[in-house]
Amino acid sequence: MARYLCDFCVFLKRRVYLISWISLVLYFFYKSFILYLHGHQFFYLRRMLGLGLCVSRGTASVLNICCALVLLPLCKKLNLLLYRVLSKLWPGLFFFWLESAKSFHMTVAVTLVTFGVIHSVSHFVNLWNFSRNYDEQWPEINLARYKNESPFLLLISIAGVTGVSMLLIVLSMGMTSTRIVRRRVYNAFWYTHQLYLPFMLLLMIHPLSGVLKEEILDKNKNVANDINGWTNRSLPDTPKFAAVQSTTWQWMAIPLTCFFLDMLWRIFSRNLARVRILNVTHMPGRTISLSLSCPHDDFACRMGQYVLMQCSELSVMEWHPFTVVEVPKETQRKFVIWIKAKGDWTKGLEKLLKERGPNNLNILIDGPFSSPMQGIARCDIAICVAAGVGITPFVSILRDMLINPRNRLPGRIHLIWIIRHENELTWIASLATEAILQLRNANRPDRLHLELYVTNSKENNPQSDLNKEQNAITHMVVLNEKGGLTHLIGDDERKTLLTPNKKRNGCVFEENIKNHVDDKFDFNIAKKYPLIGCRVRRGRPHWDQVFGYWAHLYPEHHLNLYCCGPKKLVKLLRSKCKYTSRFTNTKLTFIHEAFS
Repeated sequence: MARYLCDFCVFLKRRVYLISWISLVLYFFYKSFILYLHGHQFFYLRRMLGLGLCVSRGTASVLNICCALVLLPLCKKLNLLLYRVLSKLWPGLFFFWLESAKSFHMTVAVTLVTFGVIHSVSHFVNLWNFSRNYDEQWPEINLARYKNESPFLLLISIAGVTGVSMLLIVLSMGMTSTRIVRRRVYNAFWYTHQLYLPFMLLLMIHPLSGVLKEEILDKNKNVANDINGWTNRSLPDTPKFAAVQSTTWQWMAIPLTCFFLDMLWRIFSRNLARVRILNVTHMPGRTISLSLSCPHDDFACRMGQYVLMQCSELSVMEWHPFTVVEVPKETQRKFVIWIKAKGDWTKGLEKLLKERGPNNLNILIDGPFSSPMQGIARCDIAICVAAGVGITPFVSILRDMLINPRNRLPGRIHLIWIIRHENELTWIASLATEAILQLRNANRPDRLHLELYVTNSKENNPQSDLNKEQNAITHMVVLNEKGGLTHLIGDDERKTLLTPNKKRNGCVFEENIKNHVDDKFDFNIAKKYPLIGCRVRRGRPHWDQVFGYWAHLYPEHHLNLYCCGPKKLVKLLRSKCKYTSRFTNTKLTFIHEAFS
């Protein structure tokens, strides 16, 4: 019984924010629902429309708060102001907001779509009731002109047209936001989300038609004593009606003001942020390294931040985020970004660079913007996991270690990088080698623990035997079902964890290996970069052993795990962090870079 109670408490702790949001939504819905269900001023309207009135007004309150909050994560300049205020006072709160901003936006958006559909259905029912239950005694509260008027004719009004238009916009945004559509047709996702401007305009116009009427009550009259007269239609005075006052502008005033100020600020700064491409390097794996000039003298960027980039030759509306891998310095006013040619826009940019050259492209930069990865620079111990081009947020950390090897923060970095082909290691091979040597010279070799995993290799590779040997040498620390630690690492392996050994992990290769036709498999990183080659392993990490090693190495510590990679890896590592935090005394907080 105690175990189930503990599991329930853990579940509540993990879902506390979602439960809080659901509770807030239900509160606003219930408050408006009860008001229209029992409010005396809505007696005649409720008699005609029934529960459809209560449901439509309850969902309208939820839609107001959703439309107000869904814009907040999009105010990037506001996030920069928050960073300047909270970075010194409460940095943990700010980075938590950045890491949760995307999930918060998605949660609010799902609520918006759900309640938008319910709100529309309830109003369709209201149109039917307006037609069927036409009130001949008080015709001023009717929307229909006569009894049994077609509901489709009632739909052709300001409230009906704006409502249907907003429903179509919300549904198109919701459908194109699904992972399948967004992955395959990203442009559809991008362009449908640009409809938020007409959506906000329609939102302000929608309630102004005054379709719903309420009775103007005399506050000095004892309403409770007259209820019997109302029900028997024997009122001494003729009721007066007025349109229900809209509260949408009250909800939207501050968020819309912040959003449009942020948008105008960004638009004007973008027009002044034209940059020149100083150098283009085509790296293995169809990855492009762009060295860009700083857009202005005040341009400053921190480790882990990202910028939005536009190429007018490709699209004047699309802005794509890229992490800054080399931040500008006072003596060198340039910054570097890496671009993986994977989607339509990035492939188009790769083609333009080859055909027109870098000097004939118009590039605009917006930013830089804060990212959860900035928290690495403040950690005593940081665990970083990257896959493919997801290494970009951590490259600036390696560069900082190279320049400032004796800095206290970040203290120690555990960096795991998973790639498909070995030649992709050249992206950071030179930088990582120099950083390792510099840390050794500074007597701080324990600041960087680097593990590299190559997942793709040919079955007929002559090094396969060495690879099997290499995979056999691993950290023998695992978590059993009860959460205990078993198979602790040996003394020989412990000595080589933070100090590389050139004869470790199959780094000694035969000199007379035949060359393969495919360069991806023929490349041998150990020949040119032995300090990197000795850290290369074949296959994927054994995550149970990796997390067990961290739990054994840092008992009773609270660590942050920073991840940048595909969805499957993010989901896996998040579950491993929860499992390790639950069954060991080492607590892991998972932080994911998703360009919030």
